[in-house]
Amino acid sequence: MAKVTRTKVKDKWKNKMWYRLHAPSMFNYTIMAHTPADNPEFVNGRVAEVPLEKLTGDYTQKNFMIKFRVNETRGNNAFTSFDGHRLTSDYKRALTRRRNSRIDCNFVLKLKDDVQIRMKPIIMVDKRIKKSQERILRALTHETIEKTLTKLTLSEALKKIYSGDLSKEAAAKLKTTYPTKRVEISKINVMNPASLMEVPPDEDELEKILSSNETEEIVEETIEEPVSEIDEGDANTEENSEVVDYSSMKVAELKELLKEKNLPVSGTKSELIERLQT
Repeated sequence: MAKVTRTKVKDKWKNKMWYRLHAPSMFNYTIMAHTPADNPEFVNGRVAEVPLEKLTGDYTQKNFMIKFRVNETRGNNAFTSFDGHRLTSDYKRALTRRRNSRIDCNFVLKLKDDVQIRMKPIIMVDKRIKKSQERILRALTHETIEKTLTKLTLSEALKKIYSGDLSKEAAAKLKTTYPTKRVEISKINVMNPASLMEVPPDEDELEKILSSNETEEIVEETIEEPVSEIDEGDANTEENSEVVDYSSMKVAELKELLKEKNLPVSGTKSELIERLQT
């Protein structure tokens, strides 16, 4: 009987390495995802899409999906640049109601730092409108947004968009012409991504930036209590009283104590501790 020769299949995953995808400097090089590859050259050019909420911690910005493109890889760190954004499809569906009109816009802008972006705002109005009215609202939206954003850099423009200020300004301008419900920036694409390539920090500087980001998220401060003179009668009372070390407690435990005292439970850990002590 002939022997059956078995070929050993190589496990390709053993040769792969996990790379940390860093957001650009405007987002403090936050680690937003990880990607595997057996060669760093295969990482360059990859596109990652993450919700803005993951980068800012702001729940109200969950409907923005941000795209980043990998430009350079150093060690196990992959550095990206902003490539655009889109609104989630379920949020856009929620904006549309019966007997409402949705007007889609599409135009290209050149920002102060020579970055060209294609913007696709959407306009929501409460009633059905004519084509002539649509053309007027599109032109007015283009004029309003162009007048505002062309004076700003990309970083400044994104802050204005994601804070909701640009949408409010555009809607207020359109309401003078026709009753407008709201204006949203549905999509942005960067037309010249090479203009956004930046020199990433070295390894030591990067670790300092990442550690400072973690410190901002979880703040643990040592609170020094003022030393004051007390009477002998008060000394006995103070010795018997229990000193609570709030700094060693978890955030959930601090919030429970605040609820018992009918106090607000929002804020950082240091703010919760300060509220309990006062």
